[in-house]
Amino acid sequence: MLQFFLNPLMLLGLAGVLLPVLAHLLSRRKFDVVNWGAMQFLNPSRKTRQKMRLEELLLLLVRIGIIALIGFALARPWINSGFLMGYSSAGSRDVVLVIDGSNSMARSDGLTSLHEKAVRRAKEILTTLGPGDSVSIIDARDLPIKVVESPLQNLEIVAEALETIPPATGAADLRKACEDAVGILGRSSNGSREIIVLTDRQKAGWDLANDASWLRFDEILKFPAVRPSVWVMDISHGLSAIATNVSVGQIDVSRDLTPVDYPVSIQVPIRNSGTSLVNIPVEVLVNGQRVAGMDATVPVPAGAESVFSRTMRFDSRGTHVVSVKVDLPNDSVTTDNRSDAAIRVTPTIPVLLVESSTSFSKRRWNTFFAQLALTPPQATSPWIQATTVKASELTPKDLESVSAVILADVYQLPNGMPEAIKSFAAAGNGVFITLGDGTSVESFGQLYGRTGLLPSVKLKRIRTVAPDADIPTTIAPYSIEASWLTRFRERKGASLLKAAFSDWWLVEIQSNPETDAAILSSPTPVDGPANAAAQKAPEASASAVPATVAQLITGDPLLLQAACGRGSVLLMTSNINARWNSLPGQPDFVPFLHEALFQMASSSVTRNVSFGSPLLAELPLLDVGDKIDEFTFKEPFDRTEAASVVMSEDSVSARLPGTRLPGVYQLAASADDKAPVLDSFVVNYNHAEDDPQELTKDDRAYLGLNKRMAFFDSVDGLRKNMYGNESRSELWGLLMWLFLGMLTFEVWMIRRLITKGHANIEVPVAAS
Repeated sequence: MLQFFLNPLMLLGLAGVLLPVLAHLLSRRKFDVVNWGAMQFLNPSRKTRQKMRLEELLLLLVRIGIIALIGFALARPWINSGFLMGYSSAGSRDVVLVIDGSNSMARSDGLTSLHEKAVRRAKEILTTLGPGDSVSIIDARDLPIKVVESPLQNLEIVAEALETIPPATGAADLRKACEDAVGILGRSSNGSREIIVLTDRQKAGWDLANDASWLRFDEILKFPAVRPSVWVMDISHGLSAIATNVSVGQIDVSRDLTPVDYPVSIQVPIRNSGTSLVNIPVEVLVNGQRVAGMDATVPVPAGAESVFSRTMRFDSRGTHVVSVKVDLPNDSVTTDNRSDAAIRVTPTIPVLLVESSTSFSKRRWNTFFAQLALTPPQATSPWIQATTVKASELTPKDLESVSAVILADVYQLPNGMPEAIKSFAAAGNGVFITLGDGTSVESFGQLYGRTGLLPSVKLKRIRTVAPDADIPTTIAPYSIEASWLTRFRERKGASLLKAAFSDWWLVEIQSNPETDAAILSSPTPVDGPANAAAQKAPEASASAVPATVAQLITGDPLLLQAACGRGSVLLMTSNINARWNSLPGQPDFVPFLHEALFQMASSSVTRNVSFGSPLLAELPLLDVGDKIDEFTFKEPFDRTEAASVVMSEDSVSARLPGTRLPGVYQLAASADDKAPVLDSFVVNYNHAEDDPQELTKDDRAYLGLNKRMAFFDSVDGLRKNMYGNESRSELWGLLMWLFLGMLTFEVWMIRRLITKGHANIEVPVAAS
């Protein structure tokens, strides 16, 4: 009962109703009566005395009521008026609408998609807001997009902004979207602050396994002066759970860059989230055209995935988009049935070989076998254009026109060149380092450790196999896991694993906590050669701790690979000149060297990027027209955005600062649909979204801990809880009007009793 009073302690004032009663009782005290002669003629009749008692009792009740009204008014009673007038905002509140834009929101209820339904529900919520309310909008994707960042009070503009949100595709990070919403509300000034998440029941977007992130979110909720309320509305209420869903994962390409007519392998997982085995028809497309002979039917067990792989070649230069597509009639979610990858095809890849030997005989050079491997047969176009330079004569200019460098047992370089090579790698190029008997612990540390190219790698000593060893030391097959090396383990007749190693350097890998967690990228070159841009800020990049991509059967590392800025560094603890191993004599030596260089050179050509990453295309002037100011990026769902263009002496760089949607992006000469496509990119998303598992009661309870958020199935339930405290009507005003009325009535009664007095008293007539 007390919950209907805002100040229930003031009800103690009702004790004041006893005052009129006490006054009345005190007025009835007995006094001495003195009779005098004429008094008998003033005695009222019995009827008149009864009337006077009723009037006195009524006056007493009026006075009791006046004091009771004052007590009730001070206690501020209220009633909930929402059931009478509908729940709506009383104004002065800030609201952030979070719209889930993930794949599962593309599911239809037979008429419209859940995403379209969420937009409609958001508009319904706008109609419940008052004139003083303001609204922001966040489009929840892999990285949340602030559609309306600064809260607007013009709800018509907000409604128009809701219509601009692209259809559902990709993944959604709902926790991060809620964090961004709290950040927006932290800059607001209104007394009520709300976050409304419109989503379905899918579990993937909530990141429930990351307890630390949710603890951080709880702390973030405390930052604003007024704690925001988080409301989650299930748009899919009434829609059955996803029974069958087949999805295509992210395509793993052996490299983003490849020469014309050189084989490229792709692998992609096909997942079946249903409860029974499904034979899934798979199609392969290149630039939207179906490729004959590559289709297959892949059987995938219930709740499992199978890997679909193919090898292909491209006979023309440019960027080609490879797509893997599945199609099932009863698939609940179709937006995850296709995956794309972009592959840049170039006529040749320029590579620089750095020779440290001072021998006059080229046969004794460390790069001798590498030159033979990279020299094409007569009348054959080279896949790699190799140039050799002496280590003592190496200059920064030699790095300007190449994509990768091989440092074959190099132990000394001219002043400034170790730093230039590090900047060359950080700008997105490849560096292949091989060791030998010319290398020393000191020279390695000076050239590669202190410069930051491989700061985590320390040389220990050279290990030599005994000449009479019964078992040759070869590469351990289980250690080859990198995608660009798998062909040497799986291909029939592969000979790389047969190469015997007699000597190699033992290395020690030291952890660097500053660079283990992330790789800092140097600025993207847009106005000159790659290494020139990187040399301007060599400190802007850092090398990660290298990973071992191939081991010898002794367990010692043979190949270590590390990222340096946007580039790649490959370290081989043996050499490639046949003095420490038989690798140059193996048929796989040539493809191994090609694969290593292609993989490292691919760092400078990024065509498959993660969500939100910028896009950059560098094109020769001969490949573009005159109207470079009209360059346009064509995005998914027929959206377009003008490119930022920078022109140098011999090339044009077109850049898109950020990507809003996953899918295929095309750089075109203009916004015209018929304009030629100059380059293509693919933006990937987090494929954990492909799991259709729904939130359980325990999951909702976890999300609702400490009143973190509340879940609702309808707009009415949401409105009732959002505006429930504001839709109540306080009665103190009505009570004060009643108080004035009763006070007036009391004054009238007192006046009546005084003015009329005993005028109407019936006096008995004496008998004559």
